[in-house]
Amino acid sequence: MTSYFARYQAGEHDDVWRDLRALGLTAFDEQHREDAQAVAREMAVRARRNVETIVDRLQSDGFVAAENDDEMTPRPAHLPPSAGAADLADWLEETFAPFPMTVSAWIREVGDVWLVGEHPRWAASVLADPLVVEFEHSFHGGGSREYYEGEWEMWREDADDDSQPFQLDFAPDALHKANISGDGPYGIQLPGVGVDGLVGPTLWFVDDLNTAFAAGGFPEALYAEGYVDPPEGLREGLARDLLRL
Repeated sequence: MTSYFARYQAGEHDDVWRDLRALGLTAFDEQHREDAQAVAREMAVRARRNVETIVDRLQSDGFVAAENDDEMTPRPAHLPPSAGAADLADWLEETFAPFPMTVSAWIREVGDVWLVGEHPRWAASVLADPLVVEFEHSFHGGGSREYYEGEWEMWREDADDDSQPFQLDFAPDALHKANISGDGPYGIQLPGVGVDGLVGPTLWFVDDLNTAFAAGGFPEALYAEGYVDPPEGLREGLARDLLRL
């Protein structure tokens, strides 16, 4: 039987994710774990290449990543994994087992991504739900383990039989990215249900990323005051030749 990793390398990306997700928690069994982890790692390597390509293209166009505050404080659009990234991933895998392999691979291979900012040709890019994935929070000095520990403790104190799953936050919602009061942050539901993580009840992490990359990192149109569509070809140029995860 051809391995999932070999099939993934051969270009069967969507089919491989379908089949791996169908395994559920058995993806963590010895017979599947190494193969599934190899797919997750390759996904993250491809994702990092996409991130670096988008950031290079944005910066060549004069884009400046900035905090979602009144001052639009400049900040990096991408911070690679820190020296402590592997330790954070190890702790998450142990604390929230079974922990989604795709999320662990992202932390180890990709780092923090923040595409909120000012685009000289598209001021409304902040209203297009720009791609943000921050598990380490490196720009703010790290400390994500302590943050997640605190959130986990509060969740356990408040949890009851009807509670929602614990959520590992990784991005503000689309409104907060634009410095508008909105809903709660985007996050991964834990414990995991298999190789991939769930963002909300039905959306897979990898599918969410593929949607963002297909739109050059700006997948939505938030029709708030001030939104205008991007200049013709801008999204397409950012997304050109990006890799399917």
